[in-house]
Amino acid sequence: MRSRVKGVVAVLLRDNAKASKVLEAFRRLDIQAIWVTAPEEIPLTVKVVVASMEEGLAIPAHLKILYVEDYRSHDCIALQAASSLGPNRPQTSLDVAIDPGRRLGVVYVVDGYVVKTHTYPSIDAFEEDCRMAVECLGNGRRLAFYIGYRPEALTHELVARLKKHYPTATILVLPDDGTGPEFKGLSPDEESALKIYFKATSENI
Repeated sequence: MRSRVKGVVAVLLRDNAKASKVLEAFRRLDIQAIWVTAPEEIPLTVKVVVASMEEGLAIPAHLKILYVEDYRSHDCIALQAASSLGPNRPQTSLDVAIDPGRRLGVVYVVDGYVVKTHTYPSIDAFEEDCRMAVECLGNGRRLAFYIGYRPEALTHELVARLKKHYPTATILVLPDDGTGPEFKGLSPDEESALKIYFKATSENI
């Protein structure tokens, strides 16, 4: 699992155990995060800070603040931070592009910014992770799924499950011809999913 975002997040928590759990969530998403215990320790390059309302620390107003009490899980905080590190754009969309096959390559794109890529061994594993991503990032955003066409039954099962869990979402199956730009640092499945996303958006679907 990895995020495609660039930037540093400061974890401003005096509770060592809580800070360790938050930092581990950022490591799972491959986002650079540093631990600080006082606002004056926050580097100038940081734009996003994770903090606790209970600790009541005064944080500079120009920083984006994510309070741990507002999120259902540490992974959710990390996902929200990833989206906050992207360009400053209106909240419009959460797009999930999927390359189905023996393994599922998936990319999650928030407001046109790739925040996470992952390869799943099964639909069940994808469903659980996707549900968390939608709960964390989908509020107030249009939800769309772009699926590369495969003749296997897996594609039909995937579409059926998505329709059941997300009845108001846009679900589109697109021809997957494998063409498109090359992307470094991705698994072949994730790269295929990203090509599916760009194909969908370039055709203004």
